[in-house]
Amino acid sequence: MSEDVDLLADPFTDDLTEQLEIRAPRRYTSRVTLALAGLVLLTAGFLIGAQVQKNFGPAPAVTTTPTFAARPQRSAGPGVTTGTVKLVDGSTVYVETADGTVVTVRTTGSTAVQLTQPGALTDLAPGTPVTVEGQPAGQDTVTATKVTRGR
Repeated sequence: MSEDVDLLADPFTDDLTEQLEIRAPRRYTSRVTLALAGLVLLTAGFLIGAQVQKNFGPAPAVTTTPTFAARPQRSAGPGVTTGTVKLVDGSTVYVETADGTVVTVRTTGSTAVQLTQPGALTDLAPGTPVTVEGQPAGQDTVTATKVTRGR
């Protein structure tokens, strides 16, 4: 009942080595793979270059254009004062300019107060940036014809 089995013989009737040799070697890189690899290298090079420039490059040029906070507050035009509301006391508004000077702004019933829509002096809270148009009425005092809330 038992058959003799040759233990030294190959148990597989088909030879896997021959089949693998017949099949062409598979190409692991395609044009798309190479293009994507190139794109990744270019992106990495750009980012590394930007970081090197940021950390070791020359300092950026200093801009001479004044920002809103650094702008001279009394040179906006004749009769114009800009700053922030320090206090509203009845018909008088105290505006602090960028240089720290507090300007007394006297208003009348005909003084226009503009917020995003027409408003009243009571709509102005301390710290609100404003532009005041009117005639100077002495040192650090303006008689306002228009008070506009800034942004």
